[in-house]
Amino acid sequence: MYKMKRYLGVVFTLYLVCCVATQECPKYHYEEQILSKVVRLEHRLEMMEEKGNKEVKVCSHCPDGWIKYKGSCYLFVENKLSFDAAQANCQCLHGHLVHIENENENAFLRNHLRTLKDSLMWIGLTDSETEGVFKWIDDSSTVSFTDWSPKQPDNSGNKEDCVEFYPDLKWNDRNCEASLRSICENKLKLTLQS
Repeated sequence: MYKMKRYLGVVFTLYLVCCVATQECPKYHYEEQILSKVVRLEHRLEMMEEKGNKEVKVCSHCPDGWIKYKGSCYLFVENKLSFDAAQANCQCLHGHLVHIENENENAFLRNHLRTLKDSLMWIGLTDSETEGVFKWIDDSSTVSFTDWSPKQPDNSGNKEDCVEFYPDLKWNDRNCEASLRSICENKLKLTLQS
């Protein structure tokens, strides 16, 4: 803020010197206009600083039926759909099939799946572009954290390109046309708050 005020003061002074030296402007009228502009600019700077000093906080609630964990909301969808249809359904709900970033998020999902009768659920991971190169469907990033069931992924019958939570609550590759329940994720929106 101090540097900006100093800069505006220098600009104002240079303008007055040029104006007086060339005798092209009535001094009083232009000084008044410039002073008014400087005051407005200072006010704008103060407002910008206030906004800059506000903390960015995450909205604290999820839509009805969704479960909050860290910076996301999760929906465990009952309808059994193919992988592509499950992703389209999540998009209609303003989300995407879950993108599991780390062990903690995976443990949270596994703990919730233990409470459900059917734990077979699509997650947003696929190797449909290149066999063996698993990418998250929401941002096409390559998987870094994994939690595969023993001997998985195996691409059984050369037809398994999509990933599910398996009954052992680990990951398994499966035919993308299988009808399964799914987990949608929706990132909480950021809002400015004092």
